Amino acid sequence: MMRTLRNTCITVAMIAITSLLSACGTSPQRLYVNPQVGEMGVVGHGQQIVVEVIDKRPSERIGSRDGATNASSYLVVPTGDLTPKLEAQTISALRRMGFVPVSAEQANPGASQLTISLTELAYGVKRGGLITDTAALNGVIQAVAVSGKQRYTGSYTATRDQGYALKPSQKKNTELVSKVIGDALTRAFQDTTLIRQLDQ
Repeated sequence: MMRTLRNTCITVAMIAITSLLSACGTSPQRLYVNPQVGEMGVVGHGQQIVVEVIDKRPSERIGSRDGATNASSYLVVPTGDLTPKLEAQTISALRRMGFVPVSAEQANPGASQLTISLTELAYGVKRGGLITDTAALNGVIQAVAVSGKQRYTGSYTATRDQGYALKPSQKKNTELVSKVIGDALTRAFQDTTLIRQLDQ
């Protein structure tokens, strides 16, 4: 009786472990990124800028960490987590540059507008050989500045290739994706034509 009970318990435990591993295996790697904008010079003169930040990616899924198409390999950057961080970095950069970011409700009539959109974020794998592969990342930020009747649109791309022998961890992938997004956003604020459009 005891032996039967013990065998039953072992069987139940094995089924539970197998189910757990199976569930983990089909879970995508979710990346909660933290992009940062680099140092900016002061060019503004206290002008109000109405800020809007949009995630225009067709999907939260940015690729696969091993080139496979199974769900366990997917890399996901959630819009709900990313958009507020992009907005915070945009507002911080504008303030450091001497502008006053505001919402549409707070803005004075005729205030300039800046729309920042993440239009592309991709993670791919380049096969290198027997030992190393390369994670290839690409991010694209679009900025639209409107001041009076004038409008300027710029597109800013950042890329990064990272070789590895072992698949990057979730922490490492988070760092890589954060860096690419931050670099693309920094390039937007380094565009002198965009800044001149805002500095009206």
